[in-house]
Amino acid sequence: MDYELEILNLKKRIEELERIVLKTTVKEPTKVSEQTNRDKTKYMFEGKVYPKNRLVLAIIKRYVLENDTDYEKLSSVFDKSLQGSLGVVELYDNAIKISDAPKRYFMKDEDILILNNTKVVVCTQWGIFNIVKFIKQAEMLGFNIQTI
Repeated sequence: MDYELEILNLKKRIEELERIVLKTTVKEPTKVSEQTNRDKTKYMFEGKVYPKNRLVLAIIKRYVLENDTDYEKLSSVFDKSLQGSLGVVELYDNAIKISDAPKRYFMKDEDILILNNTKVVVCTQWGIFNIVKFIKQAEMLGFNIQTI
């Protein structure tokens, strides 16, 4: 079997699936920076405009404010599958063990959540595919988010 040909065919299938997913899940065209080729789509939540990662932080903070929750409940409502390898939220004590934690999590004092005397941080790593899953979950919970 020619593995290089198989890999090439799989890459083509992935690209086609990504196009299908984007067409069916993104409500409006994304804003891609020509210089960096990165998606720069912004979102409006509660009258404020956010980039992807700050939107996630704002929604998690609002959810915590409105719900009696702890880390276990929060990480089950916003489970790891929504973000990927890092998960949506992480215990602060676990996050600080990661060498590049400030790059991967919101680590500033004003961004750290305190749930039942437990510090929790929110992931900063959001792209065009995993933000769609997060927004769907947030909308199911009653949050109103607009793509701008």
